[in-house]
Amino acid sequence: MAGLAPPRPAKGYRVVLLGSASVGKTALATQFTCGTFPTHCEPAVEDLFSKLIEVNKAPALLEIVDTVGATHLVTLTDLYLRNGDGFVLLYSVDSAASFQALRPLRERLRRLRGPRAAPLVLVATKADLDAERQVLTAQGRALAREWRCPFLEITAKSKLMVDQVFTQIVREMETQARAPARAPVPVPAVPPRPQQTWPSERYIG
Repeated sequence: MAGLAPPRPAKGYRVVLLGSASVGKTALATQFTCGTFPTHCEPAVEDLFSKLIEVNKAPALLEIVDTVGATHLVTLTDLYLRNGDGFVLLYSVDSAASFQALRPLRERLRRLRGPRAAPLVLVATKADLDAERQVLTAQGRALAREWRCPFLEITAKSKLMVDQVFTQIVREMETQARAPARAPVPVPAVPPRPQQTWPSERYIG
């Protein structure tokens, strides 16, 4: 029809789901993209999901990477940490260990990305398991305040707050994209005779 503006192209984002094994990464991705709850999940190296959504009246095409929680796949996970656009860090309310595992994961993310911003959303899964709860809601909120990121408690089985997870991470990515670039870190002057100041091998991290 004449006079109608062409649809805006969707922005593409790679969203990486991170967390220990069995916290519900696959259940979250499957419920969000397919509208179904998997009753049984076979461990996989990775799963890729995609979905087109609308956030703030603009289309956003999400590629969702469901990473396995196995520690022997460090190299593959590090690749996603470096190249992801946004990150959803998950723990299960019935597992204190999965909550404690988030801090080293967050530090690894910061180390690998350096000064580049890492948009985050902190998500507590299996919020319906109150009888088995080991992590209080207040603990999740406190960690989110420390990291200055949104926090949601969800139940993938009933789709409670599932869509909001991905709407929120898109908003975080867009906010980071609009933020002014950080000033470059000043490079220290090279000493007149560096061979006498620095050892022949040094760690730069």
